[in-house]
Amino acid sequence: MKLKGYRAADRALLAGEWLPGELLGLPVADRPPLAEPSRVPPPSDDREELCVVPGAGFVRFTGVDWIHRHARLEIGLRPAAGDPRPVLEAAVRHGFRVLGMHRLYGWLTPGVYDGTEAVLKACGLQWEATVPQALWVAGGALDRQLWGVLDDSGV
Repeated sequence: MKLKGYRAADRALLAGEWLPGELLGLPVADRPPLAEPSRVPPPSDDREELCVVPGAGFVRFTGVDWIHRHARLEIGLRPAAGDPRPVLEAAVRHGFRVLGMHRLYGWLTPGVYDGTEAVLKACGLQWEATVPQALWVAGGALDRQLWGVLDDSGV
């Protein structure tokens, strides 16, 4: 799978039914039917890189630090996107090989999506930390986890 650079014609892919800011944002299963969709703004400066997966969603690198070569990764996928693993693998490959990052990291909210941790581990990401009660969702505080991956290719 290849990522494509964002163009204005791809704007519809930037709104969906995922939790904003998630490392692997999949559609939320019990999302209220009238809830506002999550929206991602188009890139505003050189600290953001936005790519799309045609018909499936987006991959966003934000807080890009070009000196220390690390970035936060966010992914938002539509319900019809299917298996998220190829998108996450493509995002990690793009971050390391195209953008030249050394470290990619992102936030995961445990319990929102079934099987997310297994997908992250399969793509080489590791749990780094847990922030207790970091996010308020559906009337309650949820912990968030920080997951990351280093490019160990020596390039």
